Amino acid sequence: MRRPKRPIIEVESYAEWENVPPPAPPPSLHHHTDFVTHNQGVRVRNSVYRAQAPNAPSAPTEPPTSEVEAQNHPFENPANLVQLIPEVSPRRTAGDVPLLAWRAERDLFIEEFLRLEAPLNNFNECASCAQQVTENEDLYRCPQCFDDRLFCCPCIVKRHCDSPFHQVQRWNKMFFEPCTLRSLGLCIQLGHALSDACASPIPAYNDTFVVITSHGVVTVSLDFCNCSKAVSHDVQLLRARLFPATTLDPRTAATFEVLRLFQLLTFGSKVSGYEFYHALSRLTNNTGQTVPDRYSAFMRIVRQWRHVKLMKRLGRGHHPTGVAGTAQGECAVLCPACSHPGKNLPQDWEKANASTRRVASSPWIYALFLAIDANFRLKRLAYFVQEVPYKQFLKDRLDVGQEDTSTCNNYDAVKSASIRGGKGTTASGVGTIECSRHDMKHPISVGDLQKGERYDMARPPTWLSLMTSPLVEEYPNTLNVTYLVPKFHLYAHRTSCQINYSFNLTRGVGQTDGESPERGWAAMNPVASSTKEMGPGSRRDTLNDHFGDYNWRKVTSLHTTLLTKVQEAVEMQAEHIRNFLDLSNSLPAASVISFSKLIHKWEASKSKVNNPFEATVPVISAAKVRLQLAQEDAEAIARGEALETHDTVTPSLLIVQGLELEEQQDQLRIDVGTLGAHPTATQVTRITERQNRLT
Repeated sequence: MRRPKRPIIEVESYAEWENVPPPAPPPSLHHHTDFVTHNQGVRVRNSVYRAQAPNAPSAPTEPPTSEVEAQNHPFENPANLVQLIPEVSPRRTAGDVPLLAWRAERDLFIEEFLRLEAPLNNFNECASCAQQVTENEDLYRCPQCFDDRLFCCPCIVKRHCDSPFHQVQRWNKMFFEPCTLRSLGLCIQLGHALSDACASPIPAYNDTFVVITSHGVVTVSLDFCNCSKAVSHDVQLLRARLFPATTLDPRTAATFEVLRLFQLLTFGSKVSGYEFYHALSRLTNNTGQTVPDRYSAFMRIVRQWRHVKLMKRLGRGHHPTGVAGTAQGECAVLCPACSHPGKNLPQDWEKANASTRRVASSPWIYALFLAIDANFRLKRLAYFVQEVPYKQFLKDRLDVGQEDTSTCNNYDAVKSASIRGGKGTTASGVGTIECSRHDMKHPISVGDLQKGERYDMARPPTWLSLMTSPLVEEYPNTLNVTYLVPKFHLYAHRTSCQINYSFNLTRGVGQTDGESPERGWAAMNPVASSTKEMGPGSRRDTLNDHFGDYNWRKVTSLHTTLLTKVQEAVEMQAEHIRNFLDLSNSLPAASVISFSKLIHKWEASKSKVNNPFEATVPVISAAKVRLQLAQEDAEAIARGEALETHDTVTPSLLIVQGLELEEQQDQLRIDVGTLGAHPTATQVTRITERQNRLT
């Protein structure tokens, strides 16, 4: 008798675009490499050609039902976004091996390097005025300028009036030796144009002024303007793009160029100020001679530079209240992809109905995703919470000597809260709140940890981050908060936590994993070696600067990352829909319908309905079976009814050991198959020893 065929059922999907046939799969790319051997070496040629995927289903020109008419707009239907993504052809490479070609040119490179150590033009004639120099006169060149010909003293000074920080070289008839423009008579005049002379100049203290530049630490002669309309000395330096170390009688300054270079290097390579400044000192003179020590002044300038640039980008220079009117968290770089009422949400976003089929009207699309985590490497008005309210909260609500206990598993972060962080540190780390969808730091969301990860210590940044936002009045009075555990950390919790706090079992979260703080710590950990030695103010300024750059880099790359994710999501959506329908059609129709109803009821009211994903039948594992057999053996031994196959082996233990031996044999068979055609002696020895033990 033939079994009746199971009926094919239709399962209602969550998203509206699930009813639309999946988009055609993209054409496959085939990469081919040719290796050609010739006299000069091996040449590699790469070629890429495109082949259309077979049996690609085409999307219908007309929507199948009236329910998907709203999907015609490309931004309503993610499938249409695939057509908006520009198709970039694979980049063709030359295919040659550059190092192999360069090896034959090494002698030529060395000769050209030696050629640069001597004058390239006439030894006794200035390249500018063509004047012949005597034996007592010298010629000069500038390695920082593109034109490295020899010039006389007046000409080299004249050519460097607009670049006074270059370090020139003197030709002493045998080799080039370092020389300063200050020793040649060049003097920098502030407050006037290059062609204008000052009627009442005032030289710097002791006619010596130190400028920290990208070429090194340079000592120059500098005159301030003392005319009737002259501004203060620090303003004169700023107008010359020199940041003064002090506002009263400045004697040291740093160029805007070197400050911007240092800031970008700290963002990219996490270099410390100490390492950067001493690298500049060696760039000035790498022979051990004394260079003016301006490290403390440079670090002070860096802190001021960061603050001024932060306020300038914020627009405080155009605001009537200036810097003093800056609100909490106003300096942070916001995530443009998150929901911001009044900025990127429709006027009626609060009226979104969960029962609607239109994606833009679903409430989950306006949800704000925040992730909280702590970092123990980073010991010690943008992203940090206010110090006084935060410390007052800890004093009133938190007993630092009290031990936290976990209601779930035995976590190291909670268990070691009282000892982690070390002695002699004012902060054992920092806790932060990030946008878990786009990996961006949230305003007023970073706080110092006193002793490990404590729940109460994470509360002030959380609610300050939410309630002190400039847009807080735009949010509704009541917020529906859903607590979830990041995917990677979830399986370290017990079974009830894995069911109730799972991203995979929560509607409207997509493929969000909640692990964004962990990715952020990977970018911040290299800063720990320098920030742990800083004072509290400098440490916060440095971390705020790095957090701001971290957010800014996310913003600048958002247009490419979002499109890439949308394209991948559409392809994976079609695959998951097919798998979901195949699974549903393979199960009894009544079971699928009843379970779907339970899921819908639970999602509508989680607090009143039992979780349908919670297993009602106890799960039997190998460990539980082994425990049960061991308990039965113990009871049999206690009654004197035990059947022992050996003095120390019970029947249940014999079965377990047999299963373990079978598993070891299977693993040995797999390892033998992966040895390859030419195994090493060590590999053969280990395989043979394992075979002997299992024989």
